[in-house]
Amino acid sequence: MEYLYSVTCTYDSETAPRWIGRYSDAISAVETYQKFVDWGTAVEYSTINLSEPNGKMHTKIFYKDGSVSGK
Repeated sequence: MEYLYSVTCTYDSETAPRWIGRYSDAISAVETYQKFVDWGTAVEYSTINLSEPNGKMHTKIFYKDGSVSGK
């Protein structure tokens, strides 16, 4: 099975993701991406990325103070 989509979770300024999920379909990848709703166990912030096979990346950053940013 070929995995076309990936979701990653990285804490603070770590260089490698704490968690990686790989998916063969967009629906499963988006469902997983949407399950991330806070900073988890990060010290200051967590970064969640959803990568598509065409190179597009969706990012949301959850900060400990409750704010969220994304692109």
